[in-house]
Amino acid sequence: MGYSQEAGDLDFRNAIVQMLNYKRGMRLRAEEIVITRGSQMAMYLSSHCLLEQGDYVVVENPGYKPAWLTFENAGAKLLPVSVDEDGLLIDELKAQLLSNKPIKAIYIRPHHQFPTTVTLSLQRRLELIALSNEYGFTIIEDDYDNEFHFGQRPVLPVCSFENVENYIYIGTMSKIVAPALRIGYLASSKDFITKVRQLRSIIDVQGDTIMTQAILQLINDGQIKRHLRRATLIYKNKRDFFDRLITEHLADKVIFHKPEGGLAFWIVPKDDVNLKELTAKLLQKGVQIISPESFSFKTPVRGLRLGYASLTEKQLEDGIKVLATLL
Repeated sequence: MGYSQEAGDLDFRNAIVQMLNYKRGMRLRAEEIVITRGSQMAMYLSSHCLLEQGDYVVVENPGYKPAWLTFENAGAKLLPVSVDEDGLLIDELKAQLLSNKPIKAIYIRPHHQFPTTVTLSLQRRLELIALSNEYGFTIIEDDYDNEFHFGQRPVLPVCSFENVENYIYIGTMSKIVAPALRIGYLASSKDFITKVRQLRSIIDVQGDTIMTQAILQLINDGQIKRHLRRATLIYKNKRDFFDRLITEHLADKVIFHKPEGGLAFWIVPKDDVNLKELTAKLLQKGVQIISPESFSFKTPVRGLRLGYASLTEKQLEDGIKVLATLL
């Protein structure tokens, strides 16, 4: 019940380190990780410890805008790089690097990219690491839903490669348990973590010790592990159901691929559709989706992210039928 360390409860950090090392191929120690109040706090701490006014951050387009706002709040400017079926386009990144702009970092979600759900290919991961080591920019990897992969072998994080020199790895417990559980973490070099701890102590003396102790007990009792097995099976079945719905009602109207993991589908209408108007019409009929403006850099991209995890099968079917009618 007393004061704890600004990096978070040591026993909890050791539990997270053990999980990351065993399941995600990392090689971390407790002093290389900080427990935060969700991944957004981890993003804020990382940005303000890494970035200075006038620095540039490369971001995926489409991508995750709350992170973009955090970088801009720290004084950075954004450089968008496109995404295809194999993830971030390395050729576009190279072009940005050759522009002589002071690029300090690149922000990626390589496992299930938001919003497109694609996975960054192995070849591009290796090229990205090589460029990071050559030019000295930091790879900020947001691995927000690593646990939910339905294939035989999950893809290990970019930051798990032995030759990565400059990295910040961010994760969260919110997707595992519930969004209301504000527990995230960031991992990096010991020197960078020291800076993060100093900033953390100014804005938040310590994390939620009581909650982390409760979650630690669930981890030690095996409850989290069993919960993840159950949840993954539920989400896999729901993904397969959603795939059948889209195939039945939208196959002639959209292009899509069944995702190997994550909690959403990415669909691209075959015809030229005003997606902003479509989003508004869907809302009028009681179906809410994320508007493309919410994840696009300036010009809205052509595509829709449809999340399925929190909805019942009836809600999914009703929503797809409405979408099919409007398309």
